[in-house]
Amino acid sequence: MRLLELLFTFVVGVILISSVIGIVLDRPVLISYAYSDSMSPTIEKGDLFFINPFSKGDVGDIIVFRMKDEWTVHRVYAKDEEGYITKGEQQCRNRPAGENPKISKESVIGTVVTLGRTPIKIPRAGNYIQDLSKKGSNLYIAVALLVIGAILMTTGGERKRRKKRRRYIKVKFKTVYAITASLVLVTLLISMMLSWGTLAFSYSSTLAGGQQKGWYMPGSTFEENLTIKNRAIYPFLYFVEAKGNRIEITSENSFKIPGRSEKAITIRVNVPEETRVYGEKIEIYAYLPILPERVIAELYSKSPYLPFVAYIVEASIFLILLYFAIGAGSEDIIRYRVHRSGIFDKLKESVGL
Repeated sequence: MRLLELLFTFVVGVILISSVIGIVLDRPVLISYAYSDSMSPTIEKGDLFFINPFSKGDVGDIIVFRMKDEWTVHRVYAKDEEGYITKGEQQCRNRPAGENPKISKESVIGTVVTLGRTPIKIPRAGNYIQDLSKKGSNLYIAVALLVIGAILMTTGGERKRRKKRRRYIKVKFKTVYAITASLVLVTLLISMMLSWGTLAFSYSSTLAGGQQKGWYMPGSTFEENLTIKNRAIYPFLYFVEAKGNRIEITSENSFKIPGRSEKAITIRVNVPEETRVYGEKIEIYAYLPILPERVIAELYSKSPYLPFVAYIVEASIFLILLYFAIGAGSEDIIRYRVHRSGIFDKLKESVGL
């Protein structure tokens, strides 16, 4: 039984860690699901499947790769030094595979795990994951996984054989500490996530440009000043990104703003030739400067979520060292005696049965 508990804890830990990494890096690691019916009937839309991240695949394998900013799962039909030719099972049989764009090996993140030529999958399980993975919820999913993992890791090895009725409900110090530490990490991450946002503005491309505010001649350029406010009492390190090819940030795109302060940034807009109303967006990412700014900037350049990994590692090391510094062990801090008579026995006594 002890071996099974250790095996279960290890499997859960691997899944939790890979899930958190996948959410932070915005890419599948060990598991994913089909977004469309392109691989039907081999893999139906919504089916969850498993990925071997150590394999780049060969002819006949089903690979997972990035194409046009989307994760795709297709079967390899041909391969050369430049990459792969792939095809979905639903594509017409008379359509040559060579018509599909060639996939580079660098775009492939793994192959679908199969038994023979049949993928190992959980039908429709991906639909539930998709419902949870709405925009803005990735961080909360990652935090939930961390909390669940902390509880499992600290309580998995403490189960003992019990009699038919448990006499005591016990809560150990390390369990409470793990949950409290997870909540500290939650507070740290959410405080930063709440400072993320979007600055949006609109303008018109019109032949009557200049006659009213926000009206510009087609093909012209103009500059717009936008203000970023730090409403917190502590400083944040900000990164700003222009979304779309019509705008660019002419001022610095990374800077620190003290608490209760603000900073203006300058945007240059290239007005399109087509006359209509346009909307532009500037994405804002904020981080607590508790790591060197160069480290945060380097991690941010890979993914906006990647600095959170460094924060989690840094905070975890500190909390682990604090745990050992306190010198507490596995003693019970909550112990509640449960009487032998159950609730149904008490009900019987109250009615005189």
